[in-house]
Amino acid sequence: MPAADPGSFRDPASRVFVDDEGVVRRLGERGLEAWRALSRTRFHTDAVAHGRLIESVEGPGGADAAAVLRHPRLEVITYPYEWTFSMLRDAALLQLDLLAEALAEGLAIKDATPFNIQFVAGRPMFIDVGSFEAYRDGDPWIGYRQFTRQFLFPLMMRAWAGLPHRAWLRGHMEGPTAAQMRSFLPRGRRMRPGAALHVSLQARMEERFSGEAARGELAEAGFSAELILANVRKLRRLVESLEWEPEAEGWSEYRSCPHAVRDRGAKGDFLRSALGRRNPATVADFGANDGHFSDIAVDMGALAVAIDSDESVLDDLYRRSPGRRLSVVVADLADPSPAQGWAGRERPALFDRVRPDLIIAYGVVHHLVYTASVPPAEVVRWLRSFGAAAVVELAGPHDAMVRKLTGNKLEGELHVGRTEAELRELVGAVFEVVSEKALEGGSRVLLELTPR
Repeated sequence: MPAADPGSFRDPASRVFVDDEGVVRRLGERGLEAWRALSRTRFHTDAVAHGRLIESVEGPGGADAAAVLRHPRLEVITYPYEWTFSMLRDAALLQLDLLAEALAEGLAIKDATPFNIQFVAGRPMFIDVGSFEAYRDGDPWIGYRQFTRQFLFPLMMRAWAGLPHRAWLRGHMEGPTAAQMRSFLPRGRRMRPGAALHVSLQARMEERFSGEAARGELAEAGFSAELILANVRKLRRLVESLEWEPEAEGWSEYRSCPHAVRDRGAKGDFLRSALGRRNPATVADFGANDGHFSDIAVDMGALAVAIDSDESVLDDLYRRSPGRRLSVVVADLADPSPAQGWAGRERPALFDRVRPDLIIAYGVVHHLVYTASVPPAEVVRWLRSFGAAAVVELAGPHDAMVRKLTGNKLEGELHVGRTEAELRELVGAVFEVVSEKALEGGSRVLLELTPR
């Protein structure tokens, strides 16, 4: 029996299920009519061919559906509060481009949420074909307010106010209101044309009308596809103009640390050996930094999921990786994205979506132990919980980086189980050590582990 996707319940005309063969979208009569109108357009054929819109194959329905669509199952699902600035901006541009192309052939997109977009081979892809419907002359763009709250305002927060957009979207998936966005902007920015139109004017409308009243007011004003297209073109220019120049964050310069430079080659060789033995389909690179080890995994045929809390290095990695089987996720390993939304299930937790065959944990264990103050036993149990093989780097108490991390801490403020012997005992209780290599300097060792 197919399992209903927990995030697909808002549209009664198009519900998504998952079975052993992939993703199934059950269409009602209204949904089937909209799909067939979409499938006949030139832009649909072009968008699927270029990987901008997910592939759909129609099949017969049954007692509970007028028809079904089959879609390929995506390897990794990520959410906008895990995306870098450039990823969110590229997703916004895709949303606007598809809307413009749809309007040119008599269709509209009834919503405008980044949750309808996923990144496949380093590029954004629109996955909700149920969002397309026939455009009725005179109707406003219903998704405009959603686009501003979930795409435009978070981008403005970063580019114009220097505020992190991801924390806001994780805290409230609907995004900031126009009134909230207005309060974030410096006074000088509020007078810019883009802010005056999309922030200040919309904030005044929010004060005057509820959502439904505003929709009615807009409809009465009279709209056309040409007016919506003009607005879309202006929004596109505005989104393209938004830039983020990140300051160096915590680990942006990690690659230049002496031990990182010294050990990079040895770590790469050790990883290649493990990958060659195991041939994993999916590799999760915890603390990926600039993605050097993720690149090795991709080059050896795996899908790599590069996870790091430093958005700036991951933004660089994303921008240099189009077309590669590499997925970028901005997340703090000590505080990963939880399950969110309706009933706590609508958006599953990060590590319910990322289930690797092999974990790379270079330069991670000691930071969890000393920076996040997670007990070593808890870190080892957490790694074991994935049921995957792991390539791990252990740093002893006398390591230069460990001494730096513990410089302001008393011995009694540190967890037990930190010596190499103690760490080996913890690891050995739940993993088998397949191979190991001591790194130059004598304070670090690499272990290839398989779950017991």
